[in-house]
Amino acid sequence: MSKKKNKKQAKVEKQISDQYGDQEVKQSQQNWNSYSDEKKAAIIKESNEIFVDLAKLKDEDPDSEKVQQLMVRWHQFLMNFYDPSIELLRGLNEMYADDPKFKKKFEKIDPDLPDFLHASIDTYVDKLEDQWVEENQNTLDNEL
Repeated sequence: MSKKKNKKQAKVEKQISDQYGDQEVKQSQQNWNSYSDEKKAAIIKESNEIFVDLAKLKDEDPDSEKVQQLMVRWHQFLMNFYDPSIELLRGLNEMYADDPKFKKKFEKIDPDLPDFLHASIDTYVDKLEDQWVEENQNTLDNEL
């Protein structure tokens, strides 16, 4: 891996560490280091394909079934690195939107992708939160 990529990766890891703690960074590093070169290449390819496929759907509603299926695929992709909580997914979405390097990466795929990605992830995470509340309603009611 080049020094440039190491610095970029270190910055992302620091952002995640600062916001969520070291557990996800350590888990991500452990997982990544355990993969073969072929698996790493497949993961990188999958990441690129997800964002290219999402750009193709930019005229859809972020709530559409096609877009939300792609968000499930994105969520599953992240599991190559760590078990992303709802909070982490939302924070990652904000990092994608706020970090100029991510924005530039997504704009290279399609100029409209950063905004569409943000809306699509927000919709997906909102649905996950609603689902969690429904599944835990009895527990929540009993605690109140």
